[in-house]
Amino acid sequence: MTNVNFNVSPITDACRAIVNARIAENWAGPYMVSRGVLHDTRTHKGFVAMAFEEVIGYILYNIGGENLEITMLESLSPKQGIGSALIQAVKSVAKDANCKYLWLITTNDNTPAIRYYQRYGFSLTAVHINSMETARKLKPGIPLNGIDDIPIKHEFEFEILLYSET
Repeated sequence: MTNVNFNVSPITDACRAIVNARIAENWAGPYMVSRGVLHDTRTHKGFVAMAFEEVIGYILYNIGGENLEITMLESLSPKQGIGSALIQAVKSVAKDANCKYLWLITTNDNTPAIRYYQRYGFSLTAVHINSMETARKLKPGIPLNGIDDIPIKHEFEFEILLYSET
């Protein structure tokens, strides 16, 4: 695969429409659920990766207290460093906001993401068993099966500790 040259920048209004359309198409958006909370991704700040004036990746986040949650991450060109560059941009925001943790949720079927987050340096800190039952009450469109026809049942929580109080 050819390396893609891209730039990362905050989401503009024009890019927001593209991101919202991708979330609607690929994730039954604009809503997503993490740890029993329904989020409207249209209200979340984020960054886009652009190449040749096209969106090739995006990341959305939400800051709550001393934590920054990555609520959506998608790269359209795998293994090009797009996801890592987007996470790095959000990591900088988290540090500037004095957040202690950078965290995210993925489902048990998303084995490519589980591998990726561990390689990036996230630690698996919790597995929320059968949490998708609650999630489906908030967002009924969540499918029963996901990647490789694996039943979607659990949330895997990953985090990076940005600073320690010791």
